[in-house]
Amino acid sequence: MTSCGQTDNRAVKETSEQNVGSTTITKPKLVDYKSDTYKILLGDNYKKSDLIIDWRWASEADTDGRIDSTGKDAFMFLGEPLIKYNEEEWLPSLHIETDNNIITSFTCSVLFNLADITNSETTFLRILSKDIKQLENNEVIKTLTKQGVYEIKTQEVIEVFRLTKGKEYEYDKFEYTVKPR
Repeated sequence: MTSCGQTDNRAVKETSEQNVGSTTITKPKLVDYKSDTYKILLGDNYKKSDLIIDWRWASEADTDGRIDSTGKDAFMFLGEPLIKYNEEEWLPSLHIETDNNIITSFTCSVLFNLADITNSETTFLRILSKDIKQLENNEVIKTLTKQGVYEIKTQEVIEVFRLTKGKEYEYDKFEYTVKPR
Protein backbone atom coordinates (compact mmCIF):
# COMPACT_ATOMS: atom_id res chain seq x y z
CA MET A 1 0.00 0.00 0.00
CA THR A 2 1.27 3.49 -0.75
CA SER A 3 1.38 6.39 1.62
CA CYS A 4 -0.43 9.69 1.07
CA GLY A 5 2.74 11.17 -0.37
CA GLN A 6 3.16 8.48 -3.00
CA THR A 7 0.85 9.28 -5.88
CA ASP A 8 2.79 8.08 -8.91
CA ASN A 9 0.94 4.75 -9.06
CA ARG A 10 -2.44 5.98 -7.95
CA ALA A 11 -5.57 5.00 -9.80
CA VAL A 12 -7.32 7.89 -11.47
CA LYS A 13 -10.70 7.53 -13.07
CA GLU A 14 -11.28 10.33 -15.58
CA THR A 15 -14.94 10.94 -16.23
CA SER A 16 -14.24 13.92 -18.46
CA GLU A 17 -11.48 14.75 -20.92
CA GLN A 18 -11.66 18.50 -20.32
CA ASN A 19 -9.76 20.15 -17.46
CA VAL A 20 -11.54 23.33 -16.48
CA GLY A 21 -8.83 24.57 -14.11
CA SER A 22 -11.39 26.57 -12.15
CA THR A 23 -12.10 26.55 -8.44
CA THR A 24 -15.78 27.41 -8.88
CA ILE A 25 -18.49 24.82 -9.25
CA THR A 26 -21.14 25.73 -11.83
CA LYS A 27 -23.54 22.97 -10.79
CA PRO A 28 -23.58 21.87 -7.12
CA LYS A 29 -22.00 18.43 -6.61
CA LEU A 30 -23.60 16.06 -4.10
CA VAL A 31 -20.98 14.68 -1.70
CA ASP A 32 -21.07 10.89 -1.37
CA TYR A 33 -21.14 10.79 2.40
CA LYS A 34 -24.54 9.90 3.84
CA SER A 35 -25.87 11.64 0.74
CA ASP A 36 -29.47 10.52 1.35
CA THR A 37 -29.42 12.04 4.84
CA TYR A 38 -27.09 15.06 4.75
CA LYS A 39 -27.32 16.19 1.12
CA ILE A 40 -24.05 18.15 1.39
CA LEU A 41 -23.48 19.98 -1.89
CA LEU A 42 -20.17 21.40 -3.07
CA GLY A 43 -21.01 24.75 -4.61
CA ASP A 44 -24.03 25.37 -2.36
CA ASN A 45 -24.54 27.34 0.85
CA TYR A 46 -23.32 25.37 3.88
CA LYS A 47 -26.23 26.67 5.95
CA LYS A 48 -28.57 24.25 4.13
CA SER A 49 -26.68 21.28 5.56
CA ASP A 50 -26.29 23.17 8.85
CA LEU A 51 -29.98 22.44 9.45
CA ILE A 52 -29.04 18.74 9.80
CA ILE A 53 -25.35 18.93 10.78
CA ASP A 54 -24.26 21.18 13.62
CA TRP A 55 -21.16 22.58 11.90
CA ARG A 56 -18.69 24.14 14.33
CA TRP A 57 -16.05 26.64 13.38
CA ALA A 58 -12.68 24.91 12.91
CA SER A 59 -10.46 27.78 14.05
CA GLU A 60 -7.20 25.85 13.63
CA ALA A 61 -8.00 25.21 9.94
CA ASP A 62 -9.37 28.68 9.20
CA THR A 63 -7.04 30.76 7.02
CA ASP A 64 -7.72 34.17 8.58
CA GLY A 65 -8.52 33.04 12.14
CA ARG A 66 -12.05 34.44 12.26
CA ILE A 67 -15.53 33.62 11.01
CA ASP A 68 -16.39 35.91 8.14
CA SER A 69 -19.38 35.10 5.91
CA THR A 70 -17.79 37.14 3.12
CA GLY A 71 -14.49 35.26 3.25
CA LYS A 72 -13.07 31.75 3.60
CA ASP A 73 -14.03 29.70 6.64
CA ALA A 74 -13.52 26.14 7.88
CA PHE A 75 -16.05 24.07 9.81
CA MET A 76 -16.01 20.60 11.36
CA PHE A 77 -18.49 18.13 12.79
CA LEU A 78 -17.57 15.55 15.39
CA GLY A 79 -21.10 14.37 16.15
CA GLU A 80 -21.12 11.35 13.86
CA PRO A 81 -22.03 7.95 15.30
CA LEU A 82 -18.98 5.90 16.21
CA ILE A 83 -17.87 3.17 13.81
CA LYS A 84 -17.47 -0.24 15.43
CA TYR A 85 -14.49 -2.14 14.06
CA ASN A 86 -11.84 -4.45 15.48
CA GLU A 87 -13.54 -4.54 18.88
CA GLU A 88 -13.19 -0.75 19.24
CA GLU A 89 -15.13 2.36 18.30
CA TRP A 90 -13.79 5.05 15.96
CA LEU A 91 -15.02 8.60 15.38
CA PRO A 92 -15.46 9.92 11.82
CA SER A 93 -14.55 13.59 11.51
CA LEU A 94 -16.25 15.77 8.90
CA HIS A 95 -14.64 18.97 7.65
CA ILE A 96 -15.78 21.58 5.13
CA GLU A 97 -14.23 24.72 3.80
CA THR A 98 -16.38 27.58 2.58
CA ASP A 99 -15.94 30.77 0.61
CA ASN A 100 -18.71 33.35 1.10
CA ASN A 101 -20.70 30.57 2.85
CA ILE A 102 -20.46 28.32 -0.25
CA ILE A 103 -18.96 24.86 0.37
CA THR A 104 -15.71 24.57 -1.58
CA SER A 105 -14.38 21.29 -0.17
CA PHE A 106 -15.46 18.37 2.01
CA THR A 107 -13.41 15.78 3.89
CA CYS A 108 -14.41 12.79 5.99
CA SER A 109 -11.55 11.16 7.88
CA VAL A 110 -11.31 8.29 10.32
CA LEU A 111 -8.30 7.24 12.39
CA PHE A 112 -8.42 3.56 13.39
CA ASN A 113 -6.36 0.41 13.98
CA LEU A 114 -6.55 -2.25 11.30
CA ALA A 115 -7.20 -5.73 12.58
CA ASP A 116 -4.28 -8.11 12.27
CA ILE A 117 -6.15 -10.48 9.94
CA THR A 118 -6.35 -11.19 6.22
CA ASN A 119 -8.49 -8.71 4.25
CA SER A 120 -8.72 -6.28 7.17
CA GLU A 121 -8.60 -3.26 4.82
CA THR A 122 -11.48 -4.64 2.77
CA THR A 123 -13.51 -5.37 5.89
CA PHE A 124 -13.06 -1.82 7.18
CA LEU A 125 -13.93 -0.27 3.81
CA ARG A 126 -17.07 -2.41 3.60
CA ILE A 127 -18.17 -0.99 6.95
CA LEU A 128 -17.72 2.53 5.52
CA SER A 129 -19.68 1.61 2.38
CA LYS A 130 -22.95 2.07 4.27
CA ASP A 131 -22.09 5.80 4.41
CA ILE A 132 -20.07 6.18 1.18
CA LYS A 133 -21.81 4.40 -1.68
CA GLN A 134 -18.76 4.45 -3.97
CA LEU A 135 -17.09 2.03 -1.56
CA GLU A 136 -19.58 -0.60 -2.70
CA ASN A 137 -17.59 -0.71 -5.95
CA ASN A 138 -15.11 -3.61 -5.92
CA GLU A 139 -12.69 -1.70 -8.19
CA VAL A 140 -12.45 1.14 -5.67
CA ILE A 141 -11.92 -1.28 -2.77
CA LYS A 142 -9.30 -3.30 -4.66
CA THR A 143 -7.35 -0.20 -5.71
CA LEU A 144 -7.43 1.28 -2.21
CA THR A 145 -6.15 -1.91 -0.61
CA LYS A 146 -3.35 -2.29 -3.16
CA GLN A 147 -2.32 1.30 -3.92
CA GLY A 148 -3.76 3.31 -1.03
CA VAL A 149 -5.40 5.99 -3.18
CA TYR A 150 -8.22 6.17 -5.71
CA GLU A 151 -9.22 9.35 -7.55
CA ILE A 152 -12.22 10.24 -9.64
CA LYS A 153 -11.88 13.37 -11.74
CA THR A 154 -14.79 15.07 -13.44
CA GLN A 155 -14.90 18.33 -15.31
CA GLU A 156 -15.35 20.31 -12.09
CA VAL A 157 -14.34 18.20 -9.07
CA ILE A 158 -11.83 15.67 -7.83
CA GLU A 159 -12.87 12.96 -5.37
CA VAL A 160 -9.97 11.32 -3.55
CA PHE A 161 -10.15 8.20 -1.40
CA ARG A 162 -7.05 7.44 0.70
CA LEU A 163 -6.28 4.48 2.88
CA THR A 164 -3.00 4.90 4.73
CA LYS A 165 -1.57 2.15 6.89
CA GLY A 166 0.03 3.59 10.01
CA LYS A 167 3.56 2.77 10.93
CA GLU A 168 4.51 1.43 14.34
CA TYR A 169 2.53 3.22 17.10
CA GLU A 170 0.56 5.25 14.52
CA TYR A 171 -3.08 4.93 13.58
CA ASP A 172 -4.29 3.82 10.20
CA LYS A 173 -6.30 6.45 8.35
CA PHE A 174 -9.12 6.60 5.83
CA GLU A 175 -9.90 9.88 4.13
CA TYR A 176 -12.51 10.86 1.53
CA THR A 177 -12.12 14.34 0.04
CA VAL A 178 -14.12 16.23 -2.58
CA LYS A 179 -12.74 19.51 -3.93
CA PRO A 180 -12.87 21.65 -7.07
CA ARG A 181 -10.60 20.66 -9.89
